[in-house]
Amino acid sequence: MKNNIITPQYKNGIFLRKNQSFVCRKGRITQSQLKSIQRYWPLFGIDYQLKNINFELVFKHNYPVILDIGFGSGDSLVQMAINSYNKNFLGIEVYSSGIGSCLRLAYISNLKNLKIIRYDAIEVIENMIGNHTLSKIQIFFPDPWPKKRHHKRRMIQYDFLKKILKKLIFNGVLHIKTDSKEYAFYILDAIKKINQYLNLSNMHSLIENSSIYTKTRFEKKANMLGNKVFNLIFQSKF
Repeated sequence: MKNNIITPQYKNGIFLRKNQSFVCRKGRITQSQLKSIQRYWPLFGIDYQLKNINFELVFKHNYPVILDIGFGSGDSLVQMAINSYNKNFLGIEVYSSGIGSCLRLAYISNLKNLKIIRYDAIEVIENMIGNHTLSKIQIFFPDPWPKKRHHKRRMIQYDFLKKILKKLIFNGVLHIKTDSKEYAFYILDAIKKINQYLNLSNMHSLIENSSIYTKTRFEKKANMLGNKVFNLIFQSKF
């Protein structure tokens, strides 16, 4: 597994610093998580590369592909893969601890429909995902960067929404979850400017959380704190 997660970008020989939607600190990783990466990455991992993934070749089955961006510890992602054996799941995460935990769960569950990439999601989408190849993109509890001066770090903005729209098949679904009401309306305002998205939310606004989806750790924590969880669900109609 390659450890670098950002491809340097240059213009006229000058390095261009990019705003990132994450801060990649060293953090803690347990021996169990580290061993899981060493043992199971060859089974489930895909190294970053500057060419599109051949999903049929990678997964061995031509099932619909669901992209999960920022899957955290991987509990909910693995459970969704278990529950939907006729769908392929591609998870992107930058933190080694989450990668290790997810790999261990995937191995224990003997999954055949899950692959993982450790890299910046924006660059993976730009360089590894072909247009009109994803049936669904799900982004659960992205960092809201609540301080106004940090809003530029938010992943989900107008340009990003335009970029991922091209990756969805016709009638493909974008599903975003957040417990930040301010961020939810921020996303909603951005996506209203893109005509090719059909808002499936009630009254073309927000859907409060329902129980039909597998809950992430962030969602369980939000529930414990009494925070509302909002589902923003959109369909591509280009």
